[in-house]
Amino acid sequence: MAERVWQQLAVEIVSGNVAGGRRLDEVEQAQRLGVSRTPLRESLRQLAALGLVENRPHRGVVVADGVGAGLFEVLAELEAACARSAAEKLAPDQAEVLRRLPADAMTILPWLREASGNAVLRGLLNTLWYPLVKDCQAQTAECQALIQSLRDSVAAGDANKAADAALAYVRRCRQLFLG
Repeated sequence: MAERVWQQLAVEIVSGNVAGGRRLDEVEQAQRLGVSRTPLRESLRQLAALGLVENRPHRGVVVADGVGAGLFEVLAELEAACARSAAEKLAPDQAEVLRRLPADAMTILPWLREASGNAVLRGLLNTLWYPLVKDCQAQTAECQALIQSLRDSVAAGDANKAADAALAYVRRCRQLFLG
């Protein structure tokens, strides 16, 4: 239950539906989300750990400012680091497997996270993308082309081109998500 609450609040905050600086009253939010205060508090702790909300003295939990743009900036840099690392470490047999994968983000990005060999990077990316996945799944032709470029660059071992493609993909997602 806390996971559902965390995800819903994260999407609302990142998308800007809940404005920065707004106080999240526990009683109000628990009623609105149809949960008790215990899962809500757990969700708020998780959101605070990600920097989406802040605990302020005498105000309670408040939505942090500039969350959406800040999150996508971090995602872009982390995906670029992941793509670069995967391109540098990829064995020839892995490159062949990668070339045969469909050029969609839900297939390529998790595959690259595994190929990067960095569990911390993989965990951070999985956690940070989690509230956005449902809303970012609708891939435009442009997004698919960017993912294809990313896939092909990593398979070719071109770390710089792979990082550039990852940056471009996440920046396009940001435009689609935040407007």
